[in-house]
Amino acid sequence: MSDEIKLSVVIPTMGRPIVIETLKSLIRCRGFESTEVIVAGKIKDEAILEQLQQLQREHPRIVHLPIQFEQGDSSEKKNAGFHASKAEIVAFLDDDVIVAPDWPLLICEPFENPAVGLVSGPSLIPEDINLVGRLAGLALASRAAGYVADRYRQGQDETRPINWSRIIGCNAAYRRKAFEGMGTFDPAFYPGEEMIASHKTQELGWTLMFIPRAYVYHYPRQSIQRFWKQMWGYGATRIRLFRGGVEFEPATIVPMIWVLSLIVLGLGSVFSEAARILFLMDLGLYALADLFITLEMFNETRRFKDFLLFLLIPVMHVSYGLAEWAEFFRPNKDLSERH
Repeated sequence: MSDEIKLSVVIPTMGRPIVIETLKSLIRCRGFESTEVIVAGKIKDEAILEQLQQLQREHPRIVHLPIQFEQGDSSEKKNAGFHASKAEIVAFLDDDVIVAPDWPLLICEPFENPAVGLVSGPSLIPEDINLVGRLAGLALASRAAGYVADRYRQGQDETRPINWSRIIGCNAAYRRKAFEGMGTFDPAFYPGEEMIASHKTQELGWTLMFIPRAYVYHYPRQSIQRFWKQMWGYGATRIRLFRGGVEFEPATIVPMIWVLSLIVLGLGSVFSEAARILFLMDLGLYALADLFITLEMFNETRRFKDFLLFLLIPVMHVSYGLAEWAEFFRPNKDLSERH
C-alpha cells in the first residue's frame, strides 16, 4: 500500500445494498492503493453493515462515518466527508455507481494544471437495470433533456473545459483549495447543491473540466414514482439556482412555460373553440417532437423496447415544469430523500 493519499473519495449513503458494489468497483481500480474512501451515512441493515466492516478490515483506508441529518442530509454528509478527508483532490460519488477501471487515476489527471479546480466525468446507463430505469437514463441522455444530456454521454474522448452547468454531481472531484474557497455544499439547494457549488467555483476563477474517460455507470431511478420525484427535485432546484444568483438560461424554463400553456389552453378549451384548437395543436406539436427524439434514440440503440421512451419523456417534462411553479409559489421545501 502506498503511504501517500492522492485522492479522497466521499460517498454519501442512505445504506442501500448497492453501496457495497460501488466500493468493490473502486477497490478493483488501478490507483486504489493511493486512495482513501469515506462512506458517510448510517447503515441500518446489519447485513450491509457487516459487509462494509469486512471491506474496512481488508482495506484500512475505507472509513465509515455513521451520520444522518434531519435537513439537507446528502449535502451535510458530503461536507462531513470532506472535513474528514486528507487528500488534495477530493471526489464525490453517489452510492449507486460503478466506476471505470482506471477512474481514480483519470479523475485526477486534469488537476496537473494548477488552474483546474473542479473535474467531472459522464454518468452512463448500466445494462443490468429494469426497463423503467433504462428509459429514465435514455430520457436524461436524449435531446429532450437539453444541454443536460451532455452529462450522460461520453462523446469525444478529449478532456475539455466546460461551463458550471455541465457538471454532474454523482461523478465530480474538487481541488481542496477550490472546495474550501466556494464554501462547501449548501444544504438548502438539495438536490442541486452540486450545481450552485460548481457555479461558485467557476465564479472564483477556477477552470472546470470534463473528462469522458472517467465515466461511471449510474443506476437511474427504476420506478415511475422515483423518476417523477427526481425530476421534481431538478425542477425545483432550477428556481432556487436563479434565486441564488446564477445566470438565466432560457432553455431551463421551457417545461415551466409548456406546462402553463397546457393548463391555460386546457381550461380555455372548455369555453372557447379557438382555445381548444390551440390546445390540440400544442399537444400535437409536442407529440411530434417527442416522436422525433424517440426515433433518434432508437437509431442509436437499435432496441425496440426503447420506443417506450415516447411515454417517459412527457413524465420528465411535466414533473420538471410543475416543480418549477411549485417552487416559485412555495419556496424552499426540503427535498431530501429518506430511506
